[in-house]
Amino acid sequence: MVASLFLALIASSAAQAAATVTVTGDDGNPVAIAPGTTIRNMSTKIGIAFPTSDGHFNATFTGPDGVAVGTSMDCYTYDNWSRIPDFRGNGNYTVTLTNFTKADTYCKTPTSTETFVYTVNSSVAITPPPGPFLIRAPNAFATNTLSLPVQPNPGAGSYDVQYALGAVLNPDGSISGSPQTGYVSSTTNTIDLTLSTPGTYTVVMRATNGSYASPWSAPVTVSAIVPFDLDGITFPDSRGPKYSIRGTVRDKSIRGNVSLALARGSKGGKYRSIGKVKISSKSTFTKHFTQRRTGTYRLRVHYAGSALAPAASVIYKIRITRRLFYK
Repeated sequence: MVASLFLALIASSAAQAAATVTVTGDDGNPVAIAPGTTIRNMSTKIGIAFPTSDGHFNATFTGPDGVAVGTSMDCYTYDNWSRIPDFRGNGNYTVTLTNFTKADTYCKTPTSTETFVYTVNSSVAITPPPGPFLIRAPNAFATNTLSLPVQPNPGAGSYDVQYALGAVLNPDGSISGSPQTGYVSSTTNTIDLTLSTPGTYTVVMRATNGSYASPWSAPVTVSAIVPFDLDGITFPDSRGPKYSIRGTVRDKSIRGNVSLALARGSKGGKYRSIGKVKISSKSTFTKHFTQRRTGTYRLRVHYAGSALAPAASVIYKIRITRRLFYK
């Protein structure tokens, strides 16, 4: 009678022995699930191990919305097992084990229940540029590539990248309307963008796994600017001593005024203002001036700068004889 009672206690103890349940951590290695376990990994494996082999168990796996994220395990023998749960967004994921004795081969009478909860808190981030981004170099036609470093998320299947000029954000952090889409380079962990129009851009991204995704990143603002340069100058009226100069601004988005000045000689010499003129809607400017003394001069066209283009000066060498020309 005493021996039978002793054996029963051993069986009960074995059936209720605490299991070790692990989940894949952010570094790809399993970590034991304990109160407060939080990971960012979106692609995980659940490991289940028991201290003895004397028992059976059921297991269920549920996501933050209470929906099953893995096939349940019904009346399995104590051993080492694993499941790969689906990702259903950020929140608490629960592994529930129901234990049975070894003799209870049909798992009719549970002896204990163990619950293991871990939290997935996936997130991504974009590093903003250190300052305004110059779309192209002065006097160049090729555009520069803007590379924004990102913090990827472990276990992400892919990434959504959105960016737009003058963007408006939706309540969930995405960009409303029809934003442009980008990509994250898996080699450099950067978002590489080619911007064609100056202005203020907003860039956001999120990590995805299956049909679910991390929250959108905090928005990053990019101030895209263009250089002030000219397609050239002409002289509609080149017969002195009264002349006309016409310049064409290369980037059609630049507006404002330009200041013109002349300095005698090919180098050195003080500039003398010949006035200020407005850039037209056709990106041209025309200035009339009088210069009675002939010789070699430097013509300086200065732009004071704006939100779309930094301040810059363009200098041309011109020669005034009876007619004006430049080289």
